[in-house]
Amino acid sequence: MKHPARASLHQTGMALIVALLVVAMVAAMSLLFTSRQQLWMRQLENRNGFTTATMIAFAAIDMTRLTLRDDARNTKVDHLLEPWTIPIPPIAVEEGHIAGRLRELQGRFNLANLLPASDATLKEDDPGLLRASRALGVSTGDIAKLLQAFQDLRKQEPGSTPELAELLERAGLQSDSSQAALLQHAVILPETTPVNANFADAEALQASIAGLSSGDASAVIARRASKPFMNMDEFREALPAGLRATLKEDAITLQSRYFIVEIDAWFNQVHLGYEAQLRRDGTNMPEVLWSRRSSFADS
Repeated sequence: MKHPARASLHQTGMALIVALLVVAMVAAMSLLFTSRQQLWMRQLENRNGFTTATMIAFAAIDMTRLTLRDDARNTKVDHLLEPWTIPIPPIAVEEGHIAGRLRELQGRFNLANLLPASDATLKEDDPGLLRASRALGVSTGDIAKLLQAFQDLRKQEPGSTPELAELLERAGLQSDSSQAALLQHAVILPETTPVNANFADAEALQASIAGLSSGDASAVIARRASKPFMNMDEFREALPAGLRATLKEDAITLQSRYFIVEIDAWFNQVHLGYEAQLRRDGTNMPEVLWSRRSSFADS
């Protein structure tokens, strides 16, 4: 028979252990709840930050569209000295900041200019293709393969406006030199377009103008360095005399229609980038052809 005092002491000890276990369980549950609540709050903040940063980015794209519309209303010539060509450093907004830049696209050679009028396959002895191949330093086969991928895509998705990098992947072009040259000097646009002489590099000019040598193209660019071409007569005067009369009217322009806007937006801990391709028709509000998250952005 147990002693009453010992039994009481045993019961008290058991009760104390149970109480400690209950306290430990409550503390663990409280810690778990607090941890989950903090995680939920962080997720909510990130989600709200992402939404706000996205809204800021699209607002910036719309502001860029307004800038391009007003630019077309005020001037008929686009050149490197215009204010919109200067990248915008980070500007503070409520609880964040935003930066961006606007890139003109018609300073590059538009590969769509090489496509036949019909859906016929581009011949590798086509004069325009041969000229572009020499100017860009890319084989005629690689360019033809890229354009075939473009034609195939347009058949599958009529009206689509793919980026050049996407077409390079579709075409399976493995040559690093070809990829680098095309991404630097060329572009693919939804329609044929002239090259803007105020933005074009020597390669784009050579690809666009029959008979223009590398040296002559460099001389044209040097001439515009201090003063952009303000009319086509000024541009013709910069060409070798023998090419002035043969210059095709649809090969060169001084006003651009196609642009890429790149936006970086930060809000709290969220950073994301957006880019959009814009097409400007006269003095109307430029159209957004596509927009997407930038691959370099973090979130």
